[in-house]
Amino acid sequence: MEPLLLIDIGNTRVACGLFANGKVVDRGHFDGFSQKELRAFLRGRKFYGCVFASVVPSGSDSLSAFWNASGAGPLCRLNWTVVSKALKNKIKILCMEPGDDRAANAYLLRRQGLFPAVSVDVGTALTTEVLDKNGVFVGGLIAPGEILQRLSLRVHTAQLKDLQKKKAPKLFGSCSETAISAGVEGLLTMGLMSWLSKMEKEVLGERFRNIVFTGGGAELYFREAKKIFKPAVLDPDFTLKALGLSFFDEDMRKLYEKKQGVIF
Repeated sequence: MEPLLLIDIGNTRVACGLFANGKVVDRGHFDGFSQKELRAFLRGRKFYGCVFASVVPSGSDSLSAFWNASGAGPLCRLNWTVVSKALKNKIKILCMEPGDDRAANAYLLRRQGLFPAVSVDVGTALTTEVLDKNGVFVGGLIAPGEILQRLSLRVHTAQLKDLQKKKAPKLFGSCSETAISAGVEGLLTMGLMSWLSKMEKEVLGERFRNIVFTGGGAELYFREAKKIFKPAVLDPDFTLKALGLSFFDEDMRKLYEKKQGVIF
């Protein structure tokens, strides 16, 4: 069987790859979804079918239009509606449903079977998904990531507009550039470590058995987490892998057929 195409459309970056034999075997990234960029990635590559996740409506629409014109097999969207049953969700969502990428990460945590579990996805935003000791989704958090925090300082201050990013050598910076790095990276890191600890002690009542860091900015947080949390792992392909595995999951295929009218 030809590889499966995977696409994760984020607010800042699009990740795509090919999936074969249970692994992401080829991958690419580009800024913002465009049919031109996708054609360039697909040139010379053979594939059948696509599973995608998207938090950008215009990107979803553009991909659907591209796919309808290409006729390259089934197109499935992994979203909360499709994956919630697989997560045995017991929370009634009273506001906006979690984004597709969050649904994908929670799905793969559930599939891995080590609970309690949490995924930490670091991109434009920092998001987490938590499954309790029974593998039930209990919620998570969404916080502005480093990109958004730095952008906010540039937009809403008079003297910090054109400063270059510099690594902070300590807990504090000796100039504005390093002070920003200490404030943004340092406080985000410390805040996340504190939150993970509080989730263990005050909500779950036991230690996490699975902590997965993913996303373009995850390595910084993973390096700090592995000093404190033994189960911490870094998996840059985690979300793409979730998309690929869902295509070959019999229960998920039935949901894709029922909820989205996909014909396999």
